[in-house]
Amino acid sequence: MSVATHEFQADGMEFKDDNMTIYPIFINPEESNNNISSSYLQESVSSPSKRANDFTLDTVDNTSLQYKKEILSLMFNKSHQPFDHKGPVAKKPKTHDYEENSALDIPDEVQNDQPSSPKDDKDSLIQQRRKLFPKRLPKSSPSTISIAYVCIGPKYKGKFDPAAAKAFGLRPGPQYADLVNGKSVTAPDGTIVHPNQVLGPSRAGAIFIVIDVPSTSYIPSICASPELATYQTENKDLQPRIIIHMLGNGVLENEKYQSWMKKFGTNTEHVIMNEQYCPQRIIFNSIAESQFKLSKIDENRFRIPYYSNQPEKLLDSVSNIPKTTHLAAPLLTFHMEPSFKIDASNLPELFDHNDENSHAVIELNKNIEYLNLATQVREEVAKATPEATDIPGNDVIVTTLGTGSTLPSKYRNVSSTLLTIPNNGCILLDVGEGTFGGLLRHFGPFGKPRGEGQISIEKFFDSLKCIFISHMHADHHLGIVGILSKWNELKRDSNAFIHIVGPPKLWKWLSEYGDVQDFGLSRIKFIDNRDTLFSKKPNASPKKISSSLKLLKESINLKNFEAIEVIHCPFAYGISIEHLDGWKIVYSGDTRPCDDLVNVGKNATLLLHEATFENDLLEEALNKKHSTTEEAVKIGERMNAQSILLTHFSQRYPKVPVFTDDHGKVGISFDFMQVSIGELYKLPKYVKALKILYCEDSEEAKDDYWMQE
Repeated sequence: MSVATHEFQADGMEFKDDNMTIYPIFINPEESNNNISSSYLQESVSSPSKRANDFTLDTVDNTSLQYKKEILSLMFNKSHQPFDHKGPVAKKPKTHDYEENSALDIPDEVQNDQPSSPKDDKDSLIQQRRKLFPKRLPKSSPSTISIAYVCIGPKYKGKFDPAAAKAFGLRPGPQYADLVNGKSVTAPDGTIVHPNQVLGPSRAGAIFIVIDVPSTSYIPSICASPELATYQTENKDLQPRIIIHMLGNGVLENEKYQSWMKKFGTNTEHVIMNEQYCPQRIIFNSIAESQFKLSKIDENRFRIPYYSNQPEKLLDSVSNIPKTTHLAAPLLTFHMEPSFKIDASNLPELFDHNDENSHAVIELNKNIEYLNLATQVREEVAKATPEATDIPGNDVIVTTLGTGSTLPSKYRNVSSTLLTIPNNGCILLDVGEGTFGGLLRHFGPFGKPRGEGQISIEKFFDSLKCIFISHMHADHHLGIVGILSKWNELKRDSNAFIHIVGPPKLWKWLSEYGDVQDFGLSRIKFIDNRDTLFSKKPNASPKKISSSLKLLKESINLKNFEAIEVIHCPFAYGISIEHLDGWKIVYSGDTRPCDDLVNVGKNATLLLHEATFENDLLEEALNKKHSTTEEAVKIGERMNAQSILLTHFSQRYPKVPVFTDDHGKVGISFDFMQVSIGELYKLPKYVKALKILYCEDSEEAKDDYWMQE
């Protein structure tokens, strides 16, 4: 794919293409006294400040925007390099006027008259990336400005009048098409027929406005905006068809904002997006229905994600707003042309596992075989007892928030595992995209703890001590900023800090990200994975550990916190976490079977190991440096792990993978699954019910998966 960048660096700038004209309107919070200038949005390329681990940018003649476009062109390279896996592709489309000086048209370093091969083009792209990517991204300054967007569609042509065309002697065909497209044609008698003679009157394009109001402090600026006032008119050509209001709490209740809304024409529809007025309903029904089915095996291990079909506040309670005000909903559609229409036909059915007439309950009740087996499994588990009752770390809870690979899919989000250590704190092992949302679905929203014996989302953030990132693939680290941002917001203690343990490039990425979002970079104690590597030499003297690592171990009462170089990509690591109480959890990250992991993880209490591919896909596992299910199980056996929990499954299938478990040690992880160390013995007993639930004929197994690792 290709990405074109258009950045609004000042109020009143315009974006225009064949389909849309967009005008930004800058909105300032009241406390700024409207003195925030557009310079807050400018960025420095030539002289970024130097920090530890920073990479300076040595470009002089380039601008910030051009440089960022060059970065984008090298990342999203379809428009930059004419190749794909099948060979040369068609010439890239012509860009619009605003792109004529962009860095998307940077020539290759080596130019010649001979046609290039796909390999040459790829090599050139790699060379340019190596040259540019190590440099630090442009630094930006913080801004409190919010931007509203006025979006105007193209002028709508008048309706074609076939009778008028026929009166000139014209017949349906190419001449009709030319007239519709604004071209004059010649009638059989030689008369020149112009478009205006057969087309009805044209009208202005439809208008919609998107406005972001984070808090009530922005309301004075909104009410005083002459640009927004332009559209508060009885002139139908300037009346917005719809306004999308993205509102912080308290804005809709504000009388000044209500009065401002009512100044728009009576034909303008208003759509409200706010967490208090919009219910926290399930958006992806498939995963919720799957969790509902799993809960019949064990409702404590497989918890139904939190949801609420009732909002905290009712829109009807706000009396002084336009009658044409609606709530936003997933997949609610607005048709702008040729006539405006609000379309709710694509809204997913409400998930409600307590409603006997809901789709989820009806479908589950059809699966009699599974329900009977689930009951049988529950009874067997209730009778079973662990081989040892006094297991170290009995009450340590493992929660697999994301158990898929590469990309989020219909049934599995990407990698994220939470360790909750009572009285010591929480550790996150990888945080793929969507981890924060997964935590909310698991723990429930802020201020609403779920059930007895369950910690709240507030307690989780208060207890979060460490985040471990195994490697720099997006499905393992892209959610970290969302987690850190909320942690930084909630941790009011100025002396509070959090440990991040990861590859060296993670710190560079976080540092650059910290330029555009304040997530508490200064409160992070970063530990390079290389500084926690175990010694491969059996008689080597203990190496000196960093003060940050020592502090981390002391804060969670850890005996060892050792990274292992695994076989996947550069700077990929597994981790062994050993507690002073005597338990040890080993996490593989992404890897081929790794001897060092076995050596470090000897006699582990639990091995969390990736099992991306099924056993018949060994060649793919070799090519992409992942493990098959059977390989993962064998690593656990060689390690003499007490329990093995498989995770990081291919998104091609949700079904239970095939594996041999002679010792009853292997469990299959699912999103939102939680189990304490003392209950790990239960997981292998669930497998026979899972095989029925995800059999070849099940709804889940029949889904057409297109995900590729």
